[in-house]
Amino acid sequence: MTIRITIPAEETGVLRVFSLSMNNQDAKQLKSSSTAIFKALGTNLDCNQVEIIALADLGDIGLVGYLSEGCAIPSDQLDPDIIKLNSLSGWVLIIFSNAFKNAATTLKPASNLNLIGTYSQTKTDWRTAQTVTAESAKPFTAPPLTIKKKPSDAAMSGRIATLALIVMFALTGLIIWIAG
Repeated sequence: MTIRITIPAEETGVLRVFSLSMNNQDAKQLKSSSTAIFKALGTNLDCNQVEIIALADLGDIGLVGYLSEGCAIPSDQLDPDIIKLNSLSGWVLIIFSNAFKNAATTLKPASNLNLIGTYSQTKTDWRTAQTVTAESAKPFTAPPLTIKKKPSDAAMSGRIATLALIVMFALTGLIIWIAG
């Protein structure tokens, strides 16, 4: 019997962890080939949102640490599966919601992919509990746009004098050149 996993449209912040029942060579081949990933999951998806990890590479942090610290999965979601997650060995495949590009999708994982769990990432609450009351936060409190002032008469006189000196220098050079 083939397992089907339905992914709803617009799903965000959810990841699915699969254990891979395959040898290292097959897991490395799966990791390096988008076509192999499509075939193993039974659908096309964004392979940049799929991670295939050798659990030995996680070192002391382990899979539970990786999911909680690296993927923002709250510990209360991981606690029911902690024994199962800690007992895994070999390789795992993690699919993030962004892999489905906001489209409804049905996964048909190959028999050597076993779904371990589906977890929701902690979402940032952008609402604020306090009201900003600073004067500078009120609308229309920025200083008015500054209008560039016209140069003063003294500045204009200096520019004209500099221009006159340059013209005189050029004429003097021209006269010396003609005379020479």
